[in-house]
Amino acid sequence: MAITSSPGESLSFNRDVQPILAEYCYHCHGPDGGTRKPLKDPLRLDIEEFAHAIRDGGPVIIPGDGAASEVVKRMRSDNPSLVMPPPEMHHVLSEGQIATIERWIDEGAVYEPHWAFVVPEKPDVPRIDGPWGRHPVDAFLAAEMQRHGLSPNPPEDRSRVFRRLSLDLTGLPPTPGELAEFLADSADDAYDRAVERMLDTAAHAEHMTRHWLDAARYADTHGIHIDNYRAIWPYRDWVISAFRENMPFDRFSIEQLAGDMLPEASLEQRIATGFNRCLPTTGEGGAINEEYDAIYQTDRVETTSGVWLALTMACAACHDHKFDPVTAEDFYAFAAFFRNTTMHPMDRNSADHPPNVFAPLPADRPRWHVIATDAAMLESKLAERAKAVEPDVLAWIAGLDDDKIPNDGLAWSAATDEAVTLPGGEGILIAEASEATA
Repeated sequence: MAITSSPGESLSFNRDVQPILAEYCYHCHGPDGGTRKPLKDPLRLDIEEFAHAIRDGGPVIIPGDGAASEVVKRMRSDNPSLVMPPPEMHHVLSEGQIATIERWIDEGAVYEPHWAFVVPEKPDVPRIDGPWGRHPVDAFLAAEMQRHGLSPNPPEDRSRVFRRLSLDLTGLPPTPGELAEFLADSADDAYDRAVERMLDTAAHAEHMTRHWLDAARYADTHGIHIDNYRAIWPYRDWVISAFRENMPFDRFSIEQLAGDMLPEASLEQRIATGFNRCLPTTGEGGAINEEYDAIYQTDRVETTSGVWLALTMACAACHDHKFDPVTAEDFYAFAAFFRNTTMHPMDRNSADHPPNVFAPLPADRPRWHVIATDAAMLESKLAERAKAVEPDVLAWIAGLDDDKIPNDGLAWSAATDEAVTLPGGEGILIAEASEATA
């Protein structure tokens, strides 16, 4: 049976109808221009304006009248030259699948946009009776279970519930102490308070970060060739910090995609753009720069579109996408953003493949500028001392006995940047104190 909606509920094109059309019809009547038929006046069943268009012999789909629609007639035809799909395709629709198409047309043949472009709407919480949980999610589960004549299991043992909660929110089992504390708490809100405690832990932030870094294809090595270490861990720590702070998702997104382009971007915002540097790179001899530029841009398009747009755009690198509404032109227009980078395609197998930014440890950052100022002041004093000490050195040389002076009689003056003639000997090099040699 193909129909999956509840009694009294209208069918959904995306959920109930499109999977059937995609499997049995889209090869010849779908988004792929390379296989679509007929060539002169192609019929497309994936787009409403084509499917509802008036054609010779009448419309293929008549909203409100499935039995009279040509698409249903063809699906039910016994004539091998008329039936759809054609026998040579070796695909045969079941009666349940045809009934789903017919019912959808009877209900108005309403098309829906790609699910990624549909604005989510908060549904009403079903009203339920019986031994169900207090959370709204339980109401949706209960309504569906009751529709199928199912009943809930008895309440689970509290220790097992707490263990599942800990694994879900922190990725770790609870400690014996945490479990004992929870079991000793008989208050009605004990579970809710346990949830809040776990959400406020570093373990929860790290657990959420682990899932995010999988999507961001994070790794501490380059990923190709000899797979050397790369110093990208500050980005990992930025993600952990973002989850700990419960950073708003819009800011979380903007800073990772273009934090360095924000006005007066902070060090943290520039670190956030490490999202775009997590891709595998190479420094292999013989690799072609232009080829890897193209590989890198494809990786960034695929990752960014998958994470933020819920689209798989990489297929459109070669052809218009057969399922997501993305053309090859869309792909390369998007890819152009990722060609505007100064990153060289060869990573040199270095840990700090440029462009990069120096990121002191968080504990050191409050004093970092103070230390840098102090270091510059000391370097200035050392340079001054190198110049001031020269007369003392020359006076010391002048007081030496002739037999104790090296034999070519030259010294180098740091003050005048020229050779100074001495009474005798090979001389002494007078340089800045940090690198003085004899």
